[in-house]
Amino acid sequence: MAIRLNHIMAGCILLIIFSCANRRMSKLKFNFSGFVYEHKFNNMPMLDKPSSKGSPFTTTLYIYEPTKTDQVQAGIVPGPMVSKINTKLVDSVKSDNKGAFSMYLQPGKYSVFIKYENGYYIPFYAGKDWLSIIEVKQNEFTTMDFDVRAFESVE
Repeated sequence: MAIRLNHIMAGCILLIIFSCANRRMSKLKFNFSGFVYEHKFNNMPMLDKPSSKGSPFTTTLYIYEPTKTDQVQAGIVPGPMVSKINTKLVDSVKSDNKGAFSMYLQPGKYSVFIKYENGYYIPFYAGKDWLSIIEVKQNEFTTMDFDVRAFESVE
């Protein structure tokens, strides 16, 4: 009887530990989320109609260690496209058919690149030398939308 009671108590303790751990894990499922939109053609605002928010874009976002302009290889087409990133890849996430994405990142600073056509799109520049830096803080959610501005090559 004493052995059975010890097993029941051990089971209850394990159940409490696992439920607390599971609750903590569910709170930290993701801390970086947002949407990706593609803009094609002329999206300039006009007097008779507002500018377009863009179309939801299904793609992959690549999260790298903070990256400077001299740590990437330029793409074939001039502009915010690169063909190679020479810093460490941390993680990646796919956006769904609504352009939505969410993921968990350790607190810190990262560079975000978006897969577009045959390269990686730089969504914005951060200062003079840094490419698309985001910061994820402890116990905070970082929400950011990204706009991919399509451009046509001139032949």
